[in-house]
Amino acid sequence: MVLTACSGEERVSGAEAKGKGRATVAADRAMVTRDAVWDDIRAAVAAGDFEPPRFIAADRLLRPCEVGAVVRADTKPDPEAVAKVVAGLKDRGWQQERQGSFGANDGWGLEKSKWALNFVAGTVSESAVSFGGPVTEQQGRKPFKGLVFRGRLLGGEDACSAATASP
Repeated sequence: MVLTACSGEERVSGAEAKGKGRATVAADRAMVTRDAVWDDIRAAVAAGDFEPPRFIAADRLLRPCEVGAVVRADTKPDPEAVAKVVAGLKDRGWQQERQGSFGANDGWGLEKSKWALNFVAGTVSESAVSFGGPVTEQQGRKPFKGLVFRGRLLGGEDACSAATASP
């Protein structure tokens, strides 16, 4: 299955392990899977007491080793609830790399294992949550209020290309 390859799961045989240092083998075994990223997002959203996230279909993503999720809200999300989402991600091992406020929204950049996750809470254009799919002009002008998550497996095209290559 193509998506399974993107998960980053890698089996290390005893022979392969002998050629690697202990830390490298441990890092290989600790690789975060795509399902684990989804679970982390679900748990963090629940910690903030938001509705469950809607995950973006794989065909709407730009690359096969990406994840995308949204949680629609009627108003700009409560900052205390958003702080609980960020804390929930940190509790699950995500390291905050950056944070910024941009008027109508706040954003965070987090990393875990070989994944990068961008998280935005607030008001953004509907086109910003389309994840590369077609957006009509009317949709592009309509504001989206809520939470937006976009994650990607780090390592460039090689990480995804090698994982999705046909046999």
